[in-house]
Amino acid sequence: MITVLINATIKPAYIEEFKQIASLLTKESRRRRGCVYYSFNQRIDSPNEFVLYEQWQSQSDLDAHIQALIVLLGPPRTGEMLPKKLLNMYEKAEPVFYNTIE
Repeated sequence: MITVLINATIKPAYIEEFKQIASLLTKESRRRRGCVYYSFNQRIDSPNEFVLYEQWQSQSDLDAHIQALIVLLGPPRTGEMLPKKLLNMYEKAEPVFYNTIE
């Protein structure tokens, strides 16, 4: 099982649009094969800070999810794996990947 934790700071002008996209991605992702858990969380005392916590059964399920993001939101930025539309909203993002110990 693969766990992904992303701490992201969103540019203030994009917060509301990001929340709409996060809601859409949550609904879509939870329906995908191999999704164990998928949740965006907004920091209460700093509303432009978000955490995405997601778990996938396998690396191939995570890879398929990333491809689905590209279909849904558009092409990635050159040299990146996530859609440009999403990355342009970030001031910074720090993804960390974990193998789940069971």
